[in-house]
Amino acid sequence: MEKNNSKYGNLTLEQFKLLINKLPEIRGQMQELPDLLNSAPKDRVMGILDQGLYWADSYELSFQELLALLICALGCHQELHKAAQSDDPTQAVFSMFQNVEYETWEGGLEGLFEISDVVGLFSALQRNILSIMLFHRTLNAMVDEVRSGDDDSLFNAVRIDRSIITCPTFALRISKAEVKNDRKFFIRLRSSLKGPSKKHWEAYKDLRYAFFILRESGFNQMSDAQLEELLIHQLKLYSNAPGARKNLRKQFTESKKFSTT
Repeated sequence: MEKNNSKYGNLTLEQFKLLINKLPEIRGQMQELPDLLNSAPKDRVMGILDQGLYWADSYELSFQELLALLICALGCHQELHKAAQSDDPTQAVFSMFQNVEYETWEGGLEGLFEISDVVGLFSALQRNILSIMLFHRTLNAMVDEVRSGDDDSLFNAVRIDRSIITCPTFALRISKAEVKNDRKFFIRLRSSLKGPSKKHWEAYKDLRYAFFILRESGFNQMSDAQLEELLIHQLKLYSNAPGARKNLRKQFTESKKFSTT
């Protein structure tokens, strides 16, 4: 059995558990945002919307750049620098995000950000996490694939976030389809605007998020015993059934086909 101080790339077991345990909260936030906007005072909602609530251009960045932009928007850039200089940078970053003081927010880095920027960047982050659990990779990675001519990635990304059609890479591809009167393209686009299908939701797994975190933290190689210990006994993301090791190995290998950036 693995001890609690085992390292998985840059993460300890306890840090890994904390990331996984945040998933229900993140899912709840995604579902609650429309309700919060509808129930909030109208003048406050209109104030945010009037600033221009737009985040699709953040998908043109790498996922790491998006996270860096969110940190700057929150005004946590100095704390992040201090964390990087500490004896345990990973734990320092965890503590930093647990202690963000939103009540004293003053526009982030040099006051450059509006509250609508923070809402938009958090929306992009939430949808990226959903994308990982449905399609093994971030929306930022899928935008990069669309640049390389992959229409399947375009349609999958739209299922996660319909606003992504307004990011430059997607707008260019849609304009090309319009000029060519590509009816097949627009039939598929119309279908993708309906959101994830039943088949997609059936494949929806926290396990995929765990694989992503493992690889992002530099832990690309795991034995069958390590996979079983972490994902079945510690994180409880997979049932301890006959053939579990073989199935975990297959899914972990499958996850490596996709970029984490």
